[in-house]
Parts: sequence; C-alpha cells; structure tokens
Amino acid sequence: MECIINRRAQFSATHRYWLPELSETENLEKFGPFSKFPGQGHNYVLFISMSGELDEYGMVLNLSDVKHTIKNEATGQLDFSYLNDVWPEFKQTLPTTENIAKVIWERLTPHLPIVKVQLLEHPQMWAEYQGEGKKASLTIRSHFSAAHRLAPNLSAEKYGKCTRTHGHNYHLEVTVEGEMDSRTGMIVDVRALKKVVEDHVLELFDHSCINEDIPYFAESQIVPTTENISRYISDLLQSPIQKLGVKLSQVKLFESDQLWVEYKGNGSETFFNVATDFSAAHRLAHPDLSLEKNKQIYGKCARINGHGHNYHLEVTVKGEIDPVTGMGVDLGGLNQIIKNSVIEPMDHGFLNKDVSFFAQVVPTAENIAFYISNTLRSPIQQLGAELYKIKLVESPNNSCEIYAADLDQTSVNAAVKQLELAAV
Repeated sequence: MECIINRRAQFSATHRYWLPELSETENLEKFGPFSKFPGQGHNYVLFISMSGELDEYGMVLNLSDVKHTIKNEATGQLDFSYLNDVWPEFKQTLPTTENIAKVIWERLTPHLPIVKVQLLEHPQMWAEYQGEGKKASLTIRSHFSAAHRLAPNLSAEKYGKCTRTHGHNYHLEVTVEGEMDSRTGMIVDVRALKKVVEDHVLELFDHSCINEDIPYFAESQIVPTTENISRYISDLLQSPIQKLGVKLSQVKLFESDQLWVEYKGNGSETFFNVATDFSAAHRLAHPDLSLEKNKQIYGKCARINGHGHNYHLEVTVKGEIDPVTGMGVDLGGLNQIIKNSVIEPMDHGFLNKDVSFFAQVVPTAENIAFYISNTLRSPIQQLGAELYKIKLVESPNNSCEIYAADLDQTSVNAAVKQLELAAV
C-alpha cells in the first residue's frame, strides 16, 4: 500500500535578486526592493514529501534517518547562509523560492524517494516542485471578510444558523503553475500576481454581503457556499492570470481552520476538507517481538508505557457541487461520520489496547491513517461523495497522507498479514 510521509525542516538564510548584466536601475525596476544590497532574509520552512510502500514495521521510512539526510544534504548547508553564494546552482539561476525548492529536490532525490518539495518563504507565499524540469508552482495567500447565508434554497430546519446572515474571515490561497526562467528563477512576477488577486477578488468580496452585493449570487440565486464561492473566484482569475504567462491550477478557500474547499477548475467537481483533532496514546512495538528488538526498530517510541500525541486529522472528500444546495457533500452528515467512526473510539484512548485493529498492527502514523481511510470510505460513499484523502499530522514535523484510490477492498486484511511478524 502506497503512503506519503512528510518531514518538516527549517533554515534561515539571506538572498538577493540581482543580475550583474543589468544596471542598478534595471535591477531595481525588475526586482523592486529585493534587489537592494545586501539582500533580505527569511525563516524558510521546508516540507519534504516521500512516497513508498509500508514496510513490515508499518513505516515508509525511518524518520530519524530522513531527518539526518535532509540536514546533511540540504538544510545544514543552507542555514545561516547567503544563498547566492552557497551553492553553484544559484550562480546561473537566482535563489527564488521556486528555484531553491528545485535544487533541494535535485540534491535530495539520490537519497530519498521524494514526490514533492514545498518551501515556504513566509506564511503568505510558498513554492512547490515535483521533479518536472523547470515546471513549478507558486502559491500566494490573502484574506477577505464577508457575510453570507445559505438561503433561500436551504431549509432552516436542516441547516440551522447557517441560513441566517453571518460572516467569516475567509483565507484564500491562489496557486499558479509555470516554467522557471533560466536566469531569474521565477515563474511569475509575484507583485503582478498579487495585484490580480487584489483587483479581481479582494476588492469585490471584502466587506460585502455575498448574497446581496455580488451580482453572480444575487441575480442567479446561487447559494454562496464555500464550494460555489471558490468556483466563482476561479472563474474570475482564469483569464487575468493567463495573461501573466502562467496557469491557474487551484483555488483554495478557507471558511475556517476546520473547513475549506479546493477547486481545480474541473466543472462542478470540488475537494471538500474538514479538519478535527483527537488526543491518543500509542506504543510502537509489535507484540511478537522482544523489547530489545522493538527498541532497535522504533527507538523511544517502543517504551513500555507508550506515549501520546495531539493528532490533527484532515479528511478530504471529492464530490460534485449540488446545483440546489451548492454543496459537494452533506457537511452535517460528514462530521457525524467522522465523530462516530474516528473521534469517539480513538480520542483519549490507548490505541494499542482500545482499538482492536491495533492489537496486531503497529499504530504508526501511517497505519493509523490507513485504518481511518478504510473506516471512513464506505459511510462517506453512502453520503453520495467519495473519500479522496486522509492526512494525519502526528507532530509539527511529521505527517502522512493516504489516498483512498490506492486502497482496495482487501487492503485491511492484507495489512494485517503484512505486519504479523515472526517472533525473534
């Protein structure tokens, strides 16, 4: 079974956007204040995503080994450095966020099964690279405050307070794709991209009542759900972003920290996300192995009395926007399924003892996510939607993802057999 694991790392560094073939005036015009000597610094946050089959111990890779590899091959060399000089790759192409992500990929890929490098320059801008030549993506984050109500199409009896006019501090993430310029390292002028979002979205939506003030919703009686708002924002941005020489690949709209939608421009298809948390203890030790052997494999995580985490769970559901309700899935029904199937049996429990599946299967983050995926898939399908992904964050530095499409009907039994080790 395939699983994606994510490892977080950090480094602090300075850089400067400056091309020696241009004059000072030309550099200032092209790069703005980023061209000024001696440069500027950032606290970069790096996420390395790796994919692979779960091994007999319930892991894709030993995360301790991953941590040391990332430090030795990347962050240890970049931390407290002047990026323009630290690696030769940044002599030919400037150390933009996109290019730094690309070069980190190239330096780590001989050592790790990488599928994605995500690099945050700061919380409002980051780049992703997935090993496709000069192709990269860039995301900018902004926000607007607006009111809406889920009416008149929806009944107050079923949707309760949401049919009354209320408001949110929406957070908007706009992701574009393009090819890095071989000299500047950029896929797009970030200042121009921010202006497009400001002019075409923020000016329209900020401090508005969406039902009344925005003609698209007021005149057509389209319900301004997060799904429909994200789809409309995508429509607004497609053409002006294309004129910048890049492609709009995704709009992600957060109604709150617990609810958001990803829209990728595929008709009425959306990816609806809900987030929740549970606290649980676990011990990484197979019952058929000796304490010494378990300590060799799992280190401190094999200690007899276990340890615990505040787990953060994200459930992504794929569905078509209903033309009447404006929803891709029944949110109330989805939350109830997650509560009944995951939160109630796992919250404030000792997973090895309180969840029968983990009596023989080691409750690594990978296996917990795998178990949750199988538990939720069928009841979500009965809601008329499709489970797309489970992301489980065990700590700020470690998380994993299971894509439901990779699972088959016999995957639970197969996992149990795979993890029943011979005693040594």
